[in-house]
Order: sequence, then structure tokens, then C-alpha cells
Amino acid sequence: MHRLIINQLGPIEHCELECKDFLTLTGFQASGKSTIAKTIYFFRTIKDDVISLAIKQALDSLYDAQKKDLTLRRALEAFLREKFLRIFGSSWGMQNDMYIQYFYAEGVSVKVNLKEETLYPTPNYIWIDLSPKITKFLSTYNKHFSASLIGIPEENKKEFQDKVFRLFNDEYPIVYIPAGRSMITLLSSQLSYLYSTMEDSQKRTLDYCTQDYLERILRLKPEFELGLRGILSDERKKDYIIKEKALQLINKVLRGTYQYTNGEERILVDEKKYVKINFSSSGQQESVWILNLLFYYLAKKNPVLFIIEEPESHLFPESQKYITELISLIYNQGFPIVITTHSPYILGTLNNLLYAEHVAKSAPQNHSKIDKIVSEDFWLQPSRFSTWFVKEGGVENCMDSETIFIENEKIDEISLNINKEFDDIFNVTFEES
Repeated sequence: MHRLIINQLGPIEHCELECKDFLTLTGFQASGKSTIAKTIYFFRTIKDDVISLAIKQALDSLYDAQKKDLTLRRALEAFLREKFLRIFGSSWGMQNDMYIQYFYAEGVSVKVNLKEETLYPTPNYIWIDLSPKITKFLSTYNKHFSASLIGIPEENKKEFQDKVFRLFNDEYPIVYIPAGRSMITLLSSQLSYLYSTMEDSQKRTLDYCTQDYLERILRLKPEFELGLRGILSDERKKDYIIKEKALQLINKVLRGTYQYTNGEERILVDEKKYVKINFSSSGQQESVWILNLLFYYLAKKNPVLFIIEEPESHLFPESQKYITELISLIYNQGFPIVITTHSPYILGTLNNLLYAEHVAKSAPQNHSKIDKIVSEDFWLQPSRFSTWFVKEGGVENCMDSETIFIENEKIDEISLNINKEFDDIFNVTFEES
């Protein structure tokens, strides 16, 4: 089981949590949900960094034989320092006892902490601490690849990739979907031009997760020339049913269908009418690329870990229910999920899906009845699910240890406070009368 520790980073004073296959983070704004999500992204993409740096090492040696390359370990440490700064900002204002640590498997972990710089007058030097199993692996596979003018054979890359995945106990690429998506959608028609004209130094000022999201969208847009159905291929019956369910949920959320035509993003209302994406509703702008990315990777049968910030943004409660069911449907096809949310409707829907699974498994005679109420394809296994309430610099487990569901008081906490205020006002009125 993957495990994360964060100490004195951003709003988080200290937290430790297990990273189950479906991880939900809730709590007030500025409580640290995004800090946790970005920390997971930082650590879960290290395996990809190792692969990329090993390939770069080989290609650099090919084209500049005199160049004194860093070892694979030193290259990784240097890259992770820059990556940390790109995700979390300058370390100068951070507490001296800040550290983050991730445990992938027995004896396999990475820790980032701060040390006083001795060579230069720079406070809070970022120190990367790799566990012995990782350092041994990096030493063993230093200068592993032999490159030719036509590159590195794909079978060699695949063999090395499999070894890295086994080391980190993780085979999933990461797709990070940040909050504030509507701004990128608003600039849809200018986005490619604006990004292509930016200097590399300007691009490095972008938040690393946002840059990854932006580049992914620019890369995948042409795939949607014929809409979402255009990326489907011939499927077995079960796959076809799942993808049809996904399309139905997407249509319910988006109230239309997405298409990228003639360099223009559109929401098709029907066969003859459409609206340009930058003139669509705020809910459509916020949700469209969540929906597109979920469906794209499902259609391509390419399991990834989705980290989705605030999927409920600007959506009506009913649409929040549908997008939660879509996320659960995708999860059940082998896609791990991390979401951050403020929404009781998201949490309430997740609770229903947990409850449906529990009732059907504990009383099999009710299986078909429950399936008619909510499709089995959406059900969630409590043992693989966790919810954490982020508050006051730490986290609280929201799962009731007896019922194994999300605690109702966490879902309805603010509603209870609002209702109490109403009752108090009513009581005052009643007393006066």
C-alpha cells in the first residue's frame, strides 16, 4: 500500500495517509487539499522521470561523446529539485523542518527535506533522499541504454520501463486535471498561439501540474475531430456497453457533445446547432476537459491515475451526481482516482455507491434490485476507497470504522450549521410571539 507523509508544507502542518485506489480529499478552501494532490503527483511521476532521464542520458552521449554526464542518480536528484520548485514554489519561505515522504513498497521510498546550504548563501536547500533500493537500481542501470542514430529500440525501452514500474510498485501514468480550468477553455482559440510563442523560461514559470494539463490538451485536441465517438474502435460487447454508459453520462453533464473542428472547439447542441467553447456556460467550460480526458483514456484502453481537482465546479447538483458516477465508472475499469472536492453532492453520491456495493454483497438476493436503482458498474468497494477531511493543518479519516461509509456529519456539516441557525432564528421568533 502506498503511503504519504507531509510535514510543514503549505497549509499542511502534518499529515499521514494511505493512498488507496480511490482517494477523496474534502475540506474548506485553502486547507491543503491541493497541496496533498500535488504531492501525490510529485511522487507518483518520479518513475516516469527515471525513464525519461535514462533515455536522455543515452541520447546526450550519442550526440556529444565528450560531454561529462551526471550519473542517473545525480540527474534525478537535480531534476527533482527543479520539479519541487515548479510545483510548490520557492523553498526560501518554508519551515526548516519541512519534509515530504512517499512509501511505494517495502524498502522503496523517496523523501524531500530542507538543509542549510554550505557552499552558497542560499537558505533551505532542497535535499533529495532516495532509499537504498532506489539508489542501487539507479547505479545498476546508469548508462543502461545504447542509442544509435535511429534512437533506442522500443523493446529495450519497454523492458526498462517494466523494471522501473516494479521497483516503484506503480504502472500508471498520471493525468492531473487542475482547478480553474475555465480560463484555459476561455482562451481556446488563442491557446496554441500563446503557448507556442512563450520562451522556455516563461513556460518554466507555469505551475508544473498546470503546464502538464495544458500541453496534454493541446496534444489531444486533434483526436476529437469527429467527436467522442470518433475515437472509438470496434469493441467487445461488454466494452461497448461501458463506453455507451460513459457517453450517456457525459451528455447529461455537458448537455451536448464536444467536437474539435477547423481549429475550433465546439459544443454541439444538436446536428445543426453548436456553440463555441469560449461562449459556452461556465459549467461546460469547467467540465468539458474532465469529461474528454476520462473518455479518451477509457476508449484507448490506457489506464492512468486521474488526479481531479473540484470536478463539481460550476455544475448543478444533478450534474455533480452524473460526473461522480462517470468517475466511478471509469475507476471500475482499472483507473485509480484522486479527487478533491467541496461538494456534499459528490460525497453523498460516493456514499450511495459504497452503500449499493455493500448491500448487494451482504444480501445477494437484493443484487438485481440494487442494480436497477444504481448500475452495478458504478458501485465502489469500501476496502479500496478512502476519504480524508483536510482541516487545521492535518487530515481526519472520514470513513466510519463500523459502517465503512463516509461519515454523514462530514457530508452534511455545513448543512447542519445552516439548519441550526434557522432553528435558532425560528425559536427567537416563536419566543417573541
